[in-house]
Amino acid sequence: MGDSLFDDSWTRMHATGAGEPFHAYPHWHLAQDEAHVIIKGKVQLIQNGVVRIVSLKDGTVITRQGVVHSIKSFPGEEAIVEETTMPIGTMEQKVLFFRNMLAPGMHQSFVGLMQVFYYRDAYPALPTRIRWLEWLLVVVVGEWVAQLLGYRIPDKHLRFKTVPSA
Repeated sequence: MGDSLFDDSWTRMHATGAGEPFHAYPHWHLAQDEAHVIIKGKVQLIQNGVVRIVSLKDGTVITRQGVVHSIKSFPGEEAIVEETTMPIGTMEQKVLFFRNMLAPGMHQSFVGLMQVFYYRDAYPALPTRIRWLEWLLVVVVGEWVAQLLGYRIPDKHLRFKTVPSA
């Protein structure tokens, strides 16, 4: 994450092309849309199974709430992506998500990952595509199991209170 070209309501992700590419695995959001702008390079964006290669010429690409999406950069290629959430008031949640996700040891553990998802409006897309099951996985593992195992999220002062509809 770095400084945005737009303003504080945008989050920047920078893949330098050295080492592992950036990859946000398939997930969805219950209560927000995301806007993605490619500042440099190109990325692969998948929305509900539709694969697109997106670059600066594509302008702002919107991912609506509930849409399963993933984004990844290409090996050996630099890419800069800026994202924001809508409604705008949800941006603090995205900042906390990245702060917690990038904390030492958090994303190396499935339980840690689910705990970060729990404190954020994010749900993994399982092969079953059963939304209530994906939501339940995050609640059970991210909150209950994580607490039982002593996991502590670095920053949890904000929390979405959302439950998916059937």
